[in-house]
This record gives sequence, C-alpha cells and structure tokens, in this order.
Amino acid sequence: MSREILQFSRLSRTIKKQIAKKTLDLLDEVAEHKPEDYETLWKAYGAVLKEGFHFEPEYKSRLAKLARWDSSRGEGLTSLAKYVARMPEGQKDIYFLTAESRAVLERSPHLESLRKKGYEVLFMTDPIDEWVAPTLQEFEGKPLVSAASASLSLDGELGADEKLTASKERYRDLTAAMQAVLASEVSEVRVSARLTDSPCCLVVPEGGMSAHIERLLRHHEKDMPKSKRILEINPEHAVVARLETHQVRHGSDDRFTAWVETLFDQALLAEGSPVPDAGRLARRVAELLDQALTHAVAQ
Repeated sequence: MSREILQFSRLSRTIKKQIAKKTLDLLDEVAEHKPEDYETLWKAYGAVLKEGFHFEPEYKSRLAKLARWDSSRGEGLTSLAKYVARMPEGQKDIYFLTAESRAVLERSPHLESLRKKGYEVLFMTDPIDEWVAPTLQEFEGKPLVSAASASLSLDGELGADEKLTASKERYRDLTAAMQAVLASEVSEVRVSARLTDSPCCLVVPEGGMSAHIERLLRHHEKDMPKSKRILEINPEHAVVARLETHQVRHGSDDRFTAWVETLFDQALLAEGSPVPDAGRLARRVAELLDQALTHAVAQ
C-alpha cells in the first residue's frame, strides 16, 4: 500500500485523530496529577510537541495549556496558565524573549523596563519557539508580545510620554549622526523608553526577523542577506548624554564614529550576536581602556 493512499484515506485520518486525542488526554492527566513527571517528559519531548502548533493547528488551544517554558521569575518551567495567574494588575500582555540559552536571556537589556514594572518574561530557547509564538498569538485573551519588538508599548508613569517626546527632540541631531555612522547596519536610531541600565539595544522592526532566527537561518544558508534592526538609545544613560555633548562640540569626528561603532557592537554582544569585526572591537576597547587609565593615573 502506497503512502499516498494512507495519506488520503478517511480511515487513516480517523485513526490519526483518535491517537492524537488519546495522547493529549493522557498528557493532560499527567500534567495535572503528576507535574514532576510531566516536567521530565516535557524536557525530553517538548520541542517535538511544540511542532504540533504548526502541523496540527486544530489542537492549538490544547497544546497551549500543555506547553512549558523557563521564565525570568526563576528556575523551573512554567505554564501559560500559571504565568497569567501571576500577572500583576495592569499587565495586559504575555511577554516573551527568544535566544539560544537562558544565560543570554538573563543578561538581555530588553528585560530592563519589564523587570522594573515587575512583569515576568517567558524565556524561549528552542529553535521551534520562533514559529510557536506567532502561531499561538494569544492565550486566554492575553496577546503574546516579544520583548524585543520595536512596537513594544508599556503603560508608563504619569508624564512619561511627554518626557519621551522631550528626549526625542533633545537627541534629534545625535540620533541622526549615529544613523549616518551605522547606515549599513541599522534601519533607524531612535530614543527608547524600554531601557533603564544599558545605553542601547537592538530591536526588531514590524515584520522583521529576530536576531535568533537570523543566526539559525544563516547557519544553514551562509549567503543569506543581513536584516537591519533598529538601534534604541537610553536618554537617561550617562554615555548617551556625553556622546551628545561631544557631537555638539566636535561633530561626527573619528572619535565619535569609533564610540558609536563600539556601542553598536555592545548591543550585538548583549543579544548574543557576533560582531562584524571582533579584532577591530578589541582594538577600540584597548584604546578606551588606555584613555581611561591615563586619565585615572593623572588624577
């Protein structure tokens, strides 16, 4: 009997549907009554089960209840139901971030404003997660939103919008100068409201490709064209303020260019991406250390 006959056989489709239903029923039972056993099972087969979001969309809601991820809350897996139950008052979305490891995600600057507001972020580290999140879209009416999305919007404190508008006006010339330096690397440089500690970060424009998926695809297709993301700068960071002062006084000289390129390389490293020229970055960092040490010794 050929594969085509089995594929289009009404009987085989019925058998497949019954097996899928029985399997999901069993997984539901284990997850509810034996959570430790289910966590072990998920660690072994979770990536395979998540393929069901794509190949078996009719079971999307059931798979959503079974799915587990690490999160910024601490060690251990969590379900979407538990995430939603822990959401503080005022949080409207389920936040997630993708990368190849938890270690990279823990250090991500994209978490800064979310952590400040007490919002939990799901850590998605399986390659398949890049397709799961846009397929799932929402859970119990709560949209899934990437913390690295350029369209990320958080309800700020009173007057936050006016403050951001003032920062954009203040740094208009600086962002334009930085954009000129990084024209081949980023699509835009703009002021950010998502950062609290880091001077800058890279975010994904609407419809763009995340850094994680780009690295995965480039691993298989070496000549894949590079996508441009958006560089966001922190208007409250001392480095950004001093960079603006230098640009006003001296324009976009060689030092300004070197500093902007270093900030861009730092943003790449923070998201887990390789820098275009590691040797050049090392030389720039050595020069900066020499300048800082010379100044410190002279004091």
